[in-house]
Amino acid sequence: MQKGLMMNRKIAGRAGLATLALLAACHGKGAEAGKGTEKAADAGATAAAEVVLAVDTSLTVSQKLPQTLELSGSLMADETSDVAAPASGIVGEVLVDVGTRVKKGDVLVKIDKRDASMRLSQASAATQQAYARLGIKSGDGFSASKMPEVQLAREGLQLADTEHKRAKALVEGGSAPQAQLDAAKTRLEQAKAQVDSAVNGANQAYAGLQAAKAAQDLSEKAAVDTDVKAPFDGVITERRINPGEYATVGKVVAVLVRDRPLRLRFDVPELYSARVQEGSDVLVTVAAYADERFSGKVKRIGGALKAAARTLPIEAELPNEDGRLRPGFFAKLLVLVGGEPETAVLVPQAAVGTSGSAERVFVIDGGRAVEHVVAVGRTWHGMVEVRGSVKVGEIVAVSGVDQLSDGAKVRSKK
Repeated sequence: MQKGLMMNRKIAGRAGLATLALLAACHGKGAEAGKGTEKAADAGATAAAEVVLAVDTSLTVSQKLPQTLELSGSLMADETSDVAAPASGIVGEVLVDVGTRVKKGDVLVKIDKRDASMRLSQASAATQQAYARLGIKSGDGFSASKMPEVQLAREGLQLADTEHKRAKALVEGGSAPQAQLDAAKTRLEQAKAQVDSAVNGANQAYAGLQAAKAAQDLSEKAAVDTDVKAPFDGVITERRINPGEYATVGKVVAVLVRDRPLRLRFDVPELYSARVQEGSDVLVTVAAYADERFSGKVKRIGGALKAAARTLPIEAELPNEDGRLRPGFFAKLLVLVGGEPETAVLVPQAAVGTSGSAERVFVIDGGRAVEHVVAVGRTWHGMVEVRGSVKVGEIVAVSGVDQLSDGAKVRSKK
């Protein structure tokens, strides 16, 4: 009986071990099956994550472009004037402010005329006194010999001369003493001096009249110049005075610039200085209107190179008829220098993207975007020159460029 119980326990133990082994085997197979399921799920998720981007595309083309120099410069006003008050007085009205566009002769500032009118009255009175002192009227000619003082002094001279001659005759005839002749001679000398003095006095009085007339002319001008006017067409860039302030002669009341046309100042390296000629065409772009190009012509070429930089200063002229370009703009420019045209690879401007400091183009090959780092050159009628591994006839993306990466799957919208 006891042996039977022990036998049953052994069988039961062996059966339990077999059961555990079977469970372990099933668990291992289940784990392997779970891993396979996870791998399949990951593969499916990866396939689902690879998004196909729809982009617009265009072909690269070749184009013969004229030879140019790529430079930079600054736009400057054609003329700048610190408009000054020609007369002094209290400012009554300021008619302009920053940004006001004016024509030549427009009134910028009005100065109170009362001070100028009083000074004019004073100068006119001084002129009339000078005329009265000379005994002439406005428009009469002047001759010192006709002045009353001079005529009177000459009559005295004639009388003294007659007395001198008479005394001389009497002395020579023994009828009068020598002292009488000496006295007559003294009176003659005095009469001559009086004539000279009268002539000098008349000339001085006439000079005083001329000075008074000049002062009157200045006063008349000051009375008219109480209106400060624009010396040329342009736009106000600074206003430097306000109503109620006292303006002295020469005080700057506003700064006026002529911005139609504008000057474009730039420097050309010595190596290329001989290729730029007066009249050469210039194509200009500025940051404010990055998608536009403005045309101008070289007008002035410097007479000497800048010693430190070994560059030749040059000025071009841009019409700026619509006034959109402003003095002070930084400009990138192409100077057409002639010579045989050069073949260039062109892509639409929209095809060029940036990554950091690098510029790139995406070529579509086999349904995927292939990144090409390029150097951007000249722009020409909406196209831009690219230098690098991009070839003529390749398909490039022209939309969504900033969303693309090397190897991204794409399709053309067309």
